[in-house]
Amino acid sequence: MTIEKIIIDKIIKEKSIDVGEFISLCQFKNNGYYLKNNPIGKKNDFITSPEVSQMFGEMLAVFLINFWEKKFKSDFNLIELGPGRGTLLKDILRTAKINQKFLDSTKITLVEKNKNLTQIQKKNIYFPKINWNEKFIINNKKIPSIIYSNEFFDCFPVRQFYKEDKWYEKIIKYNNFEKNLIFKPKIVKNNKILKILKKFDHVKVAEISESRNKYFDIVCKFIKKNKGIFITIDYGYKNLPSYFTLQTIFNHKKTHLFENLGNQDISAHVNFDEFINIAKDNDLKIDLFCTQREFLITCGIKKRKDKLEKNKNEEAIKNLNLEYERLINKYQMGELFKVLVISCI
Repeated sequence: MTIEKIIIDKIIKEKSIDVGEFISLCQFKNNGYYLKNNPIGKKNDFITSPEVSQMFGEMLAVFLINFWEKKFKSDFNLIELGPGRGTLLKDILRTAKINQKFLDSTKITLVEKNKNLTQIQKKNIYFPKINWNEKFIINNKKIPSIIYSNEFFDCFPVRQFYKEDKWYEKIIKYNNFEKNLIFKPKIVKNNKILKILKKFDHVKVAEISESRNKYFDIVCKFIKKNKGIFITIDYGYKNLPSYFTLQTIFNHKKTHLFENLGNQDISAHVNFDEFINIAKDNDLKIDLFCTQREFLITCGIKKRKDKLEKNKNEEAIKNLNLEYERLINKYQMGELFKVLVISCI
């Protein structure tokens, strides 16, 4: 059964579904987008920072190695959430050769639902032993953990609300006459949701992801109990925007939510203010919150670019500078992407 038929049958049966449930069906039901596709890369739907340049993974590696040297210097779990094609971990492990003790102490776990991507990761990453799990299940709980993710939380489903005289939720119905999906407003009456929506009163729009916050909370509780650090990088905000951030991408082009059902990327900006509050609720330390630009510059990306340029021809130098700008320019990835680091040591 196709994703489109699953969605339409569910709407006909239940009369409507919310945007979050629609996204969940498109992305994770049966052969949903994130369970079957290889969406990453220039020839696919979108490109992530590790795919833009090796410098991204190298700077993250420098940060992680420095943290390990200062805080651990012992066996530890290295855990990546949503490793994609394995490019980021590959760059981290290559860079980590500058510290063999770091590599020798590493126990790697990759959390990945997509079986196609898992096979690509197995071909791309060379390391003595790696554990793959579809869920956040870590076997080595007696040692501290370094957990990281890049563009992982943006794909979690969100529900959409907006305020006029009252708060309304955008729901999705099926127009049986025109045979298409349509948006309809529904007045919010649930007191629990209305309480959550109060903090959005001044911007009059809200995107809420219970599953995203729940997953983040699970990671926080794991760190609190077993010690370690969690660094997550994603596009998002701390100050609430006055517009919806939900977007759909197919072959590097923006599309409509109701197009290419089950075959296009659907994502929304991460609310880092909620993440910070969840971390604080778990008594975790907020080590760092900044833009990707600030993070990469502090880690030394300019010096790395200059070193890579040595003995390169004009075309190679030009490409390095284009990669560098894409990662740190405030009009590209530099300020749109944020970096949050939390820990319990």
